Amino acid sequence: MDRGQGSWALTDRPPVGAKPDLAPTGWRKGVQSVDWLLWGMLVAAAACEFVGDLAFKWWAETDRWPALAAGLALYALALILFAHMLRRAELAVIFALWVGVAAVLVAVAGWLFFDEALSPRHICGLILVVGGVLLLQSGGAK
Repeated sequence: MDRGQGSWALTDRPPVGAKPDLAPTGWRKGVQSVDWLLWGMLVAAAACEFVGDLAFKWWAETDRWPALAAGLALYALALILFAHMLRRAELAVIFALWVGVAAVLVAVAGWLFFDEALSPRHICGLILVVGGVLLLQSGGAK
């Protein structure tokens, strides 16, 4: 294949500066790609905040200092992950997802493990939080 014409075979090296056409075709044409690293960091940050909140609650009830240290360390890790997520997505979306997921998890864990109230009003509030997070995540026109 002649490299001077701008096309190249899979076995040849591309000409300097040439970029292959990586646009999606067929069924993939309308599908957005997923940033798996971003979602992984989001899950890890929410998990760190969630477990950190449980550690803080345990410290508040038992006065065990290792629980406080664990909570602080997990919060620090969650904030580091949050800062890295901001490199990949918008602040409003990331913050809403992170805090919304953690809020729902903490409310359910408080009810399960610490006998905290989870009234119908609380459940409606959590549903509104999830709805708001989904609206923010869905994006819109810029």
